Amino acid sequence: MMFKEYLRRTKETMFGGFKLMFGGSKDPENIRRLHGEYWMTLRDAATGQILEQRHATNLIVNSASVLIARLLKDNHEPTTGISYLAVGTGASGWNLQNPPQPTVTQVNLENEIARKAFTTSDTSFVDPMTGEHVTTPTNVVDYTATFAETEAVGPLVEMGLFGGDAVDAPDSGTEVNYRTFPVINKSNSMTLTIIFRITA
Repeated sequence: MMFKEYLRRTKETMFGGFKLMFGGSKDPENIRRLHGEYWMTLRDAATGQILEQRHATNLIVNSASVLIARLLKDNHEPTTGISYLAVGTGASGWNLQNPPQPTVTQVNLENEIARKAFTTSDTSFVDPMTGEHVTTPTNVVDYTATFAETEAVGPLVEMGLFGGDAVDAPDSGTEVNYRTFPVINKSNSMTLTIIFRITA
């Protein structure tokens, strides 16, 4: 190998490493540090019997960084971080058994049909070593929402967390994460509990 070529490759490798270390890369996957997972439990409302359970990862979307920046700049604007969990039935024409994969550019659900506000008791810090809920702040937070029998009834294939200026109205606020999944057909005789875990 010629000496000039050796220097060129060494420089590219070295400075490429610096870019990854200090956030210089433009690849969103190298910049984004937040990640998460969720658990879903569908129950028969009358008996409490578990009808279905799921566990998978979720996708932090680009707009999450905007909400974080707003909170870091001024904790009075917006007044809250993550405050709602929304579920939906997806876009017209979707294959409900195999909906499109979520993307980081999503800012709303395709067809939101219900959302649930979190109360103080619905959010908990999690010990990253034991997985137990703790009162001491950590870098892991659980958000829990339960949709009762008459809530969120329909063929559900999408969900997401919202914060910032989010209110009870559909599509309000800043989306933090988004997830699509094979259909869960929730009837008015079932309850659905969803736990979103966000790790910073």
